[in-house]
Amino acid sequence: MFVAQATNTHLTITQQLTIFAVATLTSKGASGVSGASFIALIATLTVVPAIPVASMALLLGIERFMSTGRALVNMIGNGVATIVVARWEKELDPATLNRNLVELRGKVIESK
Repeated sequence: MFVAQATNTHLTITQQLTIFAVATLTSKGASGVSGASFIALIATLTVVPAIPVASMALLLGIERFMSTGRALVNMIGNGVATIVVARWEKELDPATLNRNLVELRGKVIESK
């Protein structure tokens, strides 16, 4: 949607829903591979020919930083989801978790 707005391209509601549906499908599995989301975004834009694919140059400059951010958010999300599911299944031992987190924090501080 940002690319369409940046290029002053008007999209119908059908085109917007098509982009949403295709982006949802193509984003599965892309977060684990650096740079894959940019390829998925280009593939999504080819579905709606009204948006010029050449406009992806607008995002190319910041893609590396965005990719690093997406990888970090993905890793944190996976960790949080693991803890939530473990608590839900009553498999989480809070004392062990706390002990391991304190130990990890100590190692991080020592490495600095």
